[in-house]
Amino acid sequence: MAANPSFSSGTAILACAAMAVLYVGMLYTPSLLFRLPPARTINEHYIRRFTCSVVASVLASGLCFWLLGSPIDMLRNGDLPAALAVLGIRRDHVWQATLYPLLLTALLYLGPLVMTALNTDERLEDEAKVEMGFIQGLFTRTRDNVISLTTDIFAWRNYIVGPLTEEWVFRACMVPVLLCAGYSQLKVMLLCPLYFGLAHLNHYWETVYPENRNHKIAALITGFRFAYTTIFGWYAAFLYLRTGHLVAPLVAHIFCNVMGLPAVGDALESPYNKVIGLTFLVGLGSFICLLNPATSPALYGYMPGQCLPTAS
Repeated sequence: MAANPSFSSGTAILACAAMAVLYVGMLYTPSLLFRLPPARTINEHYIRRFTCSVVASVLASGLCFWLLGSPIDMLRNGDLPAALAVLGIRRDHVWQATLYPLLLTALLYLGPLVMTALNTDERLEDEAKVEMGFIQGLFTRTRDNVISLTTDIFAWRNYIVGPLTEEWVFRACMVPVLLCAGYSQLKVMLLCPLYFGLAHLNHYWETVYPENRNHKIAALITGFRFAYTTIFGWYAAFLYLRTGHLVAPLVAHIFCNVMGLPAVGDALESPYNKVIGLTFLVGLGSFICLLNPATSPALYGYMPGQCLPTAS
């Protein structure tokens, strides 16, 4: 589908900037706009933020639909699935969009996964027991994270609300707008993550004041956070553009949050550092080799580069 001529590329850039500002600014509306007293508990604080994130996601969707026009017509005609498909929310090819990107992302963490598994019991020596330790390590990590979802507010933030609302706004809402404004897939892949990275700069303020850090340390922490969120944003945008499915970057986002940043120091100090280093290189090489074939649009029933992403 051709780019929508009803708005310019500059309008698209401003609209995406507005979505990013809206997403971050909405987090502070309870205290700044509604003058609510400070939250009494950490759970109350994050429940407020969860509500604000969902509201921001809905408003960003409205802005996206208003600019594109066609989704509003789809909703008027009662075609909700077609309107949601514009955001990459599709009922078809769900298992492909879940499994392939998840396995692909796991290859980047092959070293840390092996380190976690081996460290579950360093006394295991024979090959069969090490293999069992690997399986046990994966099972234990998965079980603990699933259980934590029911009681840990940070787990809800890191594994559900954060990834879902961030992918909704910074991929599902922004990518169609930029594509319809005439930007190439490459430019879209490079632009969206910048908004995603910039949206994390509010942590500078939160690092300086609530945590009482000095400005230099806060700047270093925030700069590092901007760098790795932007890098991840490139990957997430690539997945979304290649698959046309919001599930693809969402599962990658959740998995990366579960794993966290690789503990390089622990890996170097581990008695298995050579094995861990080798598996990391194998994982990285496999990731590079499989990146294009595992995200082939044909696997997901998708025609890449469409202004309004839909199933083929």
